Amino acid sequence: MKRLQGKIAIITGVSRSKGIGSAIFCTLACEGADIFIIHWSKYDGRQPYGAEYQWPAVFSEELSSYGVRAESMELDLSHPSSPIQLLNEVQRLLGSADILVNNATYCEDVDFRSLSAEVLDAHCAVNITGTCMLSVEFARRIVPDVGGRIINLVSGQDKGPMPGNPA
Repeated sequence: MKRLQGKIAIITGVSRSKGIGSAIFCTLACEGADIFIIHWSKYDGRQPYGAEYQWPAVFSEELSSYGVRAESMELDLSHPSSPIQLLNEVQRLLGSADILVNNATYCEDVDFRSLSAEVLDAHCAVNITGTCMLSVEFARRIVPDVGGRIINLVSGQDKGPMPGNPA
């Protein structure tokens, strides 16, 4: 039996085949976890790396080779209602989630001359508030005797300054 057989994992920020989120879901699926991914193609399409608009459909096919269930949805985690919307959809399609991987980030390159309250608020809405509120809602729904896991990832900004991105 695989270590995560019967578990359900939510992974945010899975929009590209070569991204960190994709590597995470492959690892969890190999261990038997059913997977629910969140992507935000509208945001990724504005980034230099671009969006792989067909990736969620391709991902579902790829995961079937692991023998796990897979679902996905596009969701902007900056909206206050997104945690409840997400967890309700996971419950409806797969069941109660056991693992939450907060991998989604928002980043807009602006230097200090261009930094505004709107840009800073957009960063914080996903990277801080969205992550925190999703974690809180996830924890509220954990079955007490079963428990769960929350894994938070951070960008490379914790390693040192990123010129052109003070937000």
